[in-house]
Order: sequence, then structure tokens, then C-alpha cells
Amino acid sequence: PASYGMTDTMGRMHCDAQFAGSSSVPAHVEMMGFIGMGNNPMVGASVAVAVALQQSLA
Repeated sequence: PASYGMTDTMGRMHCDAQFAGSSSVPAHVEMMGFIGMGNNPMVGASVAVAVALQQSLA
């Protein structure tokens, strides 16, 4: 289904951000957001927003 890729990406990004334990976002997560923005704006924007939320909560 179309939603699976988005859910999987969000799940992996969330885990990476949690385990990082700091305000710095892992490079591969940031790059995933840029790639997603290029291929699918909705997924890319979701990753970017989720990363921003993790940074603000950290």
C-alpha cells in the first residue's frame, strides 16, 4: 500500500532520533528527508517535520 513506505520511513527516523539522544540529527536521516522531498513531497515534508519536532523536544 502507498502508506507503508511513509510509515516505515517515519518509524526508522523516529528510532534514529531517539537513540541519537542529542539535538544533532544523524546525517543519513537528514539525507533521507531530502531524498524523500525530491521523490515524494509528502513523505519528504513529513520526515522534515518529524525531525524538527524531535529537535524541539530534545
